[in-house]
Amino acid sequence: MREQFPHLAEFDIGRRLSFDDHVTFRLGERLSGNFPTTLDLDPLVEESGRWLPTASRTWTFPAGVPLLTGKPTAEYPTHWEIAPWLPGSNATIVELDEGASPALGRALRQVHQPAPSDAPPHASTSKPLASLTAHWESTRATAIALADEGGFTLDPKALDALWAKGVEAGSSATPHWIHGNLDPRYIVSDRGQFRGICTWFTFSAGDPAADIGAACLALPAGSENAFLEGYGGLDDDTYARACAYRLLTSAEYAVSENPFLARLGWDRLHESSRNA
Repeated sequence: MREQFPHLAEFDIGRRLSFDDHVTFRLGERLSGNFPTTLDLDPLVEESGRWLPTASRTWTFPAGVPLLTGKPTAEYPTHWEIAPWLPGSNATIVELDEGASPALGRALRQVHQPAPSDAPPHASTSKPLASLTAHWESTRATAIALADEGGFTLDPKALDALWAKGVEAGSSATPHWIHGNLDPRYIVSDRGQFRGICTWFTFSAGDPAADIGAACLALPAGSENAFLEGYGGLDDDTYARACAYRLLTSAEYAVSENPFLARLGWDRLHESSRNA
């Protein structure tokens, strides 16, 4: 920071937050520094820094849009970013209330605008959902094995039927801008109210259904209708794909080592197994 943005040297480095592939430091009162811990993120950080400032101009919700993008050096070989600090807690620590659902829906509707033809494609959701079937089957098998070890059961036929319905719905006709990895740890909650979305490394062109499915995991059970009303409604095919993406993400969370995500994943897997 001293070399590339010397005017930031005066800011105190505060709280550190560690994630699967990056760390975030608070800088002073109003800024944050986001630093990848894997080289895989490098091109994503560079692209998000290029596209986000323009694509986000009409957004009315708080967003951790990068203000500055740092360049790789011999000491630190990836791009990194300076973004606004969004006050609050993440939605795995302070869960969103049902009343926050419409606001999150409205925020995602603002994000999900048609992307230009030269926009970077999302690594997975820019392809048909069927391309993720092998990953779904592997993750589902691991989850079922863990469930059996724990003495409770999931209905694999019911879960597979829900996945198949999403696959049959086809793919999004027009690529849209999406967050791309709407982990509940990136959704900001202030006493249960929606206060923004941070960490936009995976901002790219893909299927909005992926964001919608992930967002539903961050909301309390029973608030889906309020969320979709805030979003402005969905056609049947997008809804079917969103349910499939929610199912896959639930399974990924359930088998993860993060206790907060694992609890959330198991709760939603059981819900899907019962209601499919």
